[in-house]
Amino acid sequence: ACRSSRKPLYSPARGAILSNPTMRETATKRVKLSERISAYVASEEPIRKLAGNWSKTARTALNEANSLSLERVEIRLKRLPKQLDGFKIIHLSDIHHSPFTGIEHIRRVVKVANRLRPDIFLLTGDYVSHEREYIAPVAAELAKLKAKFGVHACLGNHDHWTDADLVTHLFRGEGINMLVNEGFRFEARGASFWLAGVDDYMVGRTDVPAALKGSFPDEMKLLLAHNPIIFREAARYGVDLTLSGHTHGGQIKFRDDQKRLLRPRKLRAGLYERRRSQVYVTRGIGTVVVPMRYQCPPEISLLELKCF
Repeated sequence: ACRSSRKPLYSPARGAILSNPTMRETATKRVKLSERISAYVASEEPIRKLAGNWSKTARTALNEANSLSLERVEIRLKRLPKQLDGFKIIHLSDIHHSPFTGIEHIRRVVKVANRLRPDIFLLTGDYVSHEREYIAPVAAELAKLKAKFGVHACLGNHDHWTDADLVTHLFRGEGINMLVNEGFRFEARGASFWLAGVDDYMVGRTDVPAALKGSFPDEMKLLLAHNPIIFREAARYGVDLTLSGHTHGGQIKFRDDQKRLLRPRKLRAGLYERRRSQVYVTRGIGTVVVPMRYQCPPEISLLELKCF
């Protein structure tokens, strides 16, 4: 069970908080459909309109990639210790520091996230893309995240495709607890749960049993896994909550999910449930392939854990 809300945080076009624009329809004089089609096809308007629409969409998509939105989500967990009711997590993923996602955007994410004052920061991979030179700057910037119970992380496929060993080494050197197929008993407020992280699925290194080794059968388990495809396995092993990224929420969405002819991809963004297990998939911060987002803004996820 959950309750969620979205709040726009930053617009690069205004350098300020976004507002939701409203669309107003204007009445037009009725003309026979056949006449309208003939006139439209005979003119140059279709080409001009198509070019204009794509140009406007491209500008919007470029601006959106550098915006920020806040998703507030309440997640109810049966095995959450009562002492941890209301425990707040900031979940960040898919930073993708690269030529597409500059350090200024990441710095803004860190600044906004710290203002939300969570109990803990949890990061789920893909911190860099393309080149090793981007690893040290993003590690140093993410080290500025400050919470009472620290910053914990797992690796993603792009980290491996760049240099996973260097990512792990530099992140740990900055005080970020990188969990690679391992876990530990996290203690806070006189209570505890098992906090674990797995290596990435796409490079064939995910090991859920290893990450849960040492946990008690009846204790709550929270798993960091970059790719949500492992959710079924996590559910089989009794994980209560999995946090993932990887999908970017689609990154560019031209069609409303409710109007799609084909079913949308499963586990793309948001909270999902399977049996007694849940997974939250964030849209992430950065971009890949093209430096654009459309109808899918970068996300800072503020997750509040609640007892049933």
